[in-house]
Amino acid sequence: MSWFSWDLALATRIHRDPMPQTRDYPPDEFLVEGRAFRETLKKLTRTFFADVQQQTGSYCYRGFLWHAFSYGYQSALERTNALSAFENCDEDELYVHDEQIDMLWFCPRSIAISGTNPCNDTYIFPTTYDWLFITTHECAHGIGPYFVRNSSRRPGCG
Repeated sequence: MSWFSWDLALATRIHRDPMPQTRDYPPDEFLVEGRAFRETLKKLTRTFFADVQQQTGSYCYRGFLWHAFSYGYQSALERTNALSAFENCDEDELYVHDEQIDMLWFCPRSIAISGTNPCNDTYIFPTTYDWLFITTHECAHGIGPYFVRNSSRRPGCG
């Protein structure tokens, strides 16, 4: 069973549980803060959410960046196609952004995957900004994950 399918089953069980579970995040030693944090997120939004900004006047639609995909403002691979595309990417180090707590980490791929709850609003992407993998807090309801390639970059994984 893959990382995502196991956690999707877990998330479905957690969703029915009235007591929320502790979230998983990468260790603090990989935390990105200050100017680097702001510049990385600015580049992320401008790279992957320009279409929603042009159509709505904001990069963030209805409270979450990933709504750009769920509301059809931008196209992306979804669910198993998104997961397959992400699994075909092999960058050694990745950024991990949790939108709900507004934190960013830069860590080895193994930590990005094992230290991140796939049912948080999480954006995983390489330093090249060639692609973006998104998981959502709505995963138990079948919304997400999403995978999108940077159309201005060279073809890569996925």
